[in-house]
Amino acid sequence: MKKRWIGLGLLILTLILSGPVAAQQVRVGFIATNFSAESQARVANAFEKLAKEKNWRPVMLNSAGSIETQANQLENLVQQRVQAIVMAMSHPQEIKPALEKAFKAGIPVITIDSGYVEGVVADITSDNFVMGSKISTYLVDSLGGKGNIIVIKFEKHFGTRRRGKVLDAVLSEYPGIKVLAEYTVAATKRFMEDTRSAVETYVTRYKDEIQGIWCAFDQLAYAASDVVRERGLKNVIITGVDGNEETFRRIKSGQMTATVAQPFEEMARKAIELVEKIVVLKVDTRQAAPQKIIYVDAPLIDKTNVP
Repeated sequence: MKKRWIGLGLLILTLILSGPVAAQQVRVGFIATNFSAESQARVANAFEKLAKEKNWRPVMLNSAGSIETQANQLENLVQQRVQAIVMAMSHPQEIKPALEKAFKAGIPVITIDSGYVEGVVADITSDNFVMGSKISTYLVDSLGGKGNIIVIKFEKHFGTRRRGKVLDAVLSEYPGIKVLAEYTVAATKRFMEDTRSAVETYVTRYKDEIQGIWCAFDQLAYAASDVVRERGLKNVIITGVDGNEETFRRIKSGQMTATVAQPFEEMARKAIELVEKIVVLKVDTRQAAPQKIIYVDAPLIDKTNVP
């Protein structure tokens, strides 16, 4: 009888260790293109926190703006045999060979705000066409359809590129809006310093002619608003997209005018949910993510509804 109970106990222990409790051993890789971008840092921090709450082992990697580094990091995660990979604001099209290695190894890859490519489980994102429309129409309407603006774009990321294209479409319907200058930010560690230098040049050149500054994302708006404040320009409408805490502070103080607030922490949470379904609960990827692009809503925020 004693041997029977011991055998039963061992069987129960084996079943426990092979079931959902084994989630404690989940090793998940996370790659972001650049942690110095506040939006990406928010996703990374939320993801790491949620993963550790589940007793997972997250491997957090920063590509520091380098596509080559990102490809190498992805290949290293495949070699480490992680059970899932999450990539935030990544460049899946440019690192397709490395992605193919992950697919071949049977490792589920989930992207966040990276654009969907065939083979990944899903891309979790806000609709950048919608966000571009919200912030662009807000700017031109706030100017009454007439005025001079500076445009600061970022073409490297698919989402910010889409916002810029929507701005161009909106401006085509507002002949009273004149673009005094357009600056395209390079994807480097110095993007904030470079943006600040560009805005300083424009402010020196155009001074009080500037009535609005459209920025592809909030951190660019920080650089622009700092220059505007230091140079003493008044009533300049400055807009961005992301909705960071610093953005809300600047809107309250009047340094910025509006943003579209992306729920980056919610994106991280949805990525965690997908990893849990696929890796822990063994749900088929097609059932876990029937939609290949998972949208989360992003509201427009100005002084009337700033948190």
